[in-house]
Amino acid sequence: MKPSFKIYVDRLSNGRTEEIQETLSPDFIDVKEKDLQFHTPVEMEGKAYLAEDHLVIQLKVAAEAIIPCSICNEEVKKKVVVKSFYHTEELENIRGQVYDYGDPLREAILLEVPPYVECEGKCPKREELKNYFSKGDDQFPFADLN
Repeated sequence: MKPSFKIYVDRLSNGRTEEIQETLSPDFIDVKEKDLQFHTPVEMEGKAYLAEDHLVIQLKVAAEAIIPCSICNEEVKKKVVVKSFYHTEELENIRGQVYDYGDPLREAILLEVPPYVECEGKCPKREELKNYFSKGDDQFPFADLN
């Protein structure tokens, strides 16, 4: 069952706030890649409210991604935290007074996934493979050109 990310705008009139606190299945992130997986529940807490002619959604989100180590290629669990997810939507763009924030939330989580990780912060196999890493001088092959 897909979680409901719906905010009912009419329930927020007269300065009311909707508190959001949920633990969700990671299935809504909908990532089916070998090099990026989500298996543990996603924790989410925050609120939704109206500010003049805008719906404002403010959340803190925590998920856990499984990514291969950049050095040894073993799976690494990496905490992915969106500390301040803020999303606004003009009320005139919300049809039927119901807004679904699932897609913006999914996008915010995926944008926080680091491009690479190392196991244990510094992979133990780094020393073993150091001869295969660039030495620094060859990172800028055109540095000597005038």
